[in-house]
Amino acid sequence: MRLLVHLVGAWVAAEAASGRYPRPISLALGVLVSRLGPPTALMALTGYAIQRLYEGGAFDGLRGRPVRRARPARRR
Repeated sequence: MRLLVHLVGAWVAAEAASGRYPRPISLALGVLVSRLGPPTALMALTGYAIQRLYEGGAFDGLRGRPVRRARPARRR
C-alpha cells in the first residue's frame, strides 16, 4: 500500500512539474508530495526527466514502423 501511495504521489508531482496545473495548485501539490519523503521525490524526478526526454524526441528511434499485414488471398 505504501508503494502505491508513493507511486501516485510521484505521478502527481511529475504532472505538476510539467506545467499541467496552474501555479498555485502545483505548489500545493508539491508541498503535499514533499511530505511523502525521499522515495517519492526520487520517483517524481525520474518521471519528470523521462517525460522531458520523451518530449524532446529521445525515444523516437525506439518506435518501430507500423507492421503491414498481408491481405488474405482472394478465392476464385
